[in-house]
Amino acid sequence: MKLSHESKVRLGVGVGAFVLIIGLVFGISRLLAHSDMVRTTGILSGHLSDFDDMFDEDDSLNSGNYSARPQQLSSVTFDEDAFQSLDLDVTSGTVEVKRVSGGPVRVIESGHVTKGVSASDAATQNLVKIEGSTLKISQFDCDDERALDRKVTIELPRELADNMMGITANVGLGDLTVADIACHDFDLTLDSGDVAFAGAVTDTLNAEVGLGDATFELYQAPAKSMDVSVGSGDVEMTVPNSTGFKASVTLGSGDFESDFLPLGYDGETILNLEFDNGDKSATYRFEVGSGDMSFDPE
Repeated sequence: MKLSHESKVRLGVGVGAFVLIIGLVFGISRLLAHSDMVRTTGILSGHLSDFDDMFDEDDSLNSGNYSARPQQLSSVTFDEDAFQSLDLDVTSGTVEVKRVSGGPVRVIESGHVTKGVSASDAATQNLVKIEGSTLKISQFDCDDERALDRKVTIELPRELADNMMGITANVGLGDLTVADIACHDFDLTLDSGDVAFAGAVTDTLNAEVGLGDATFELYQAPAKSMDVSVGSGDVEMTVPNSTGFKASVTLGSGDFESDFLPLGYDGETILNLEFDNGDKSATYRFEVGSGDMSFDPE
């Protein structure tokens, strides 16, 4: 059958329209797919932080196997006169010791709990006990998968926090924060974790630091003695400008810096040095291997 010119034109227009419609449908589907990808990856923002924001907290906690928010696992209270010292074993996880205005002593454990496990069942067994005049925090069970990111918070009422007899801390891979606490003696053994102490140590301070990082902000420095050794870690310490001491430094391949040092000392070329300040009443000793230490006035 031979088509007329007019029929050919109509057929061409129809085919063209059909092709155009197919092209539009295909293009729109591609655009929608691209939009979904943009919403998924955050490409339109141009910032990697937006890409990170697309993952909720469950994604970072083993694909949602743990609770998105930390839950209280346990809480124990003591009278403020039940003990005078702390003994902290922070093998993993986080321990925070802080001053509160009043009330009893509270020891609270929290963490992200495995789905299907109750918070009480996920709590660390025999976490806290009192022996003599000392409150002891025992080792965390870091292999216990019932909870992640375990944290223990120790709340000390003001009268106790202002006059602790002693704090002993053994920190492995964990983190320890002590804030606004005053004690007579502080003893620290630090492996590869992080320690931050802000408060007063009135009599003696002993710290042995391996790979970890320690920060001491001392409102009152020890009046008797201080002994700090640093392997390959990092220690930063500030004390009141009026602190009286006689100090000795033994330096390996690391670095020791202090504004108390005589002029001309560069922290590297002198392996052994003695310096002092104020009434020279306390005896301080610093030993630095391949790490770094700073000792400065406030």
